[in-house]
Amino acid sequence: MKKFEYKLETLNIDIRSALNPEYTDLHQQLEERLNELGKDGWRLCGVNGSLYYFAREI
Repeated sequence: MKKFEYKLETLNIDIRSALNPEYTDLHQQLEERLNELGKDGWRLCGVNGSLYYFAREI
């Protein structure tokens, strides 16, 4: 039987910065963090506001 471990991570995204004309890297920062977690085997399972749920097989 497969076994999994779970991780909850708060990824704060300041939506006000997205409204700023100088906004350039909000999505890039989120993408970079998600890719870091993916390289460690974490798979995104869900999102609730700024709380991201991850799981990986152990």
